[in-house]
Amino acid sequence: MLSVVISQWVWGAHDRRMGEISLNTRYLSTNRGIIKILQIVCGFIICSLLCAQWYGGKSCFGEGRLGFCSGLNFIVVVINIVLLVLNFLNIGAWGLERIYSVVCSVLFLIAAALIIWFIIEYNTSRSTLIASAALIVCEFFLFLWDVKILQGEASN
Repeated sequence: MLSVVISQWVWGAHDRRMGEISLNTRYLSTNRGIIKILQIVCGFIICSLLCAQWYGGKSCFGEGRLGFCSGLNFIVVVINIVLLVLNFLNIGAWGLERIYSVVCSVLFLIAAALIIWFIIEYNTSRSTLIASAALIVCEFFLFLWDVKILQGEASN
């Protein structure tokens, strides 16, 4: 009984079995699908900006604050691609995605504070860091919007 309750909470009320896998082409036109695509595009841009001067991984994953931002972004891009494919195949895990979106919202808020702190501390005016900071803030708001949709506070 407990496993059924946990399964319904994590996977949503509609537990999808393997026989119900089908292409959900409408997902890409929903707000959640558009948000997921924007998160992936922003993530790729952030990766390219933070790792633009990559010398053996030193500038991409080296320094603590920038390393946190680029490492978090890299992991989130991979997970977002997997979730996009799962939702496109009509395999929804709303409960799991809700937890994931809340955690990512908090982590991207921390990442935004860290990269802004880095820019202020080193008084750098590198446009790549400023653009990365702006996109990390955008990622935070995209995840926050996704949380609102998953909790039913905004329309899909």
